[in-house]
Amino acid sequence: MLTPMQIENISRVFAMIDLSGNDKITWNDFETLTQGIASELGLAPDSTEIEGLLAAYKDVWDYISGAADLDQDGAVTKAEFEKAHATQAVTAGVLLDKWQVAADRCFDAADRDSDGYIDEEALASVYRAGGIADRQVAAAAFQAMDVNTNGRVDKTEFSASVRGLFLAVDESMKGAHMLSGS
Repeated sequence: MLTPMQIENISRVFAMIDLSGNDKITWNDFETLTQGIASELGLAPDSTEIEGLLAAYKDVWDYISGAADLDQDGAVTKAEFEKAHATQAVTAGVLLDKWQVAADRCFDAADRDSDGYIDEEALASVYRAGGIADRQVAAAAFQAMDVNTNGRVDKTEFSASVRGLFLAVDESMKGAHMLSGS
């Protein structure tokens, strides 16, 4: 049985992926997200970083659609997504592994100077690309990620929040509110 926190985060992840806002996720949503990240970060769509990110998102999409697209229509509804999680057709661990690769690729793209860190503006750019335009949400997420409060987030800090988004079972866990701004 899913906890209320897990249900909340499943809904947030779904909403983040559903860039078209049509209550369905499709491969096109992932392509749109990738194009948005490229645009926000000033990267060419055919750059190594963006091609790697798109390949990682393809792996995520193939897993989600293979497990959750019950009617085989090329789209996953919110009900299908939630049911796949509830029945463990989509497991947090496997999905997390796939998202972690995508998160690493996203971090690498956002780390424009390749120093191993991203700043709040880089994170805000990634959030904007994902349809989260509220600067306060990105700022709150950045503050939560920046564990050592040095004003920058390394890949380990970023990864811990991504893991928490998928694995949090209560309010106090790292990443529990990565997409909510609270």
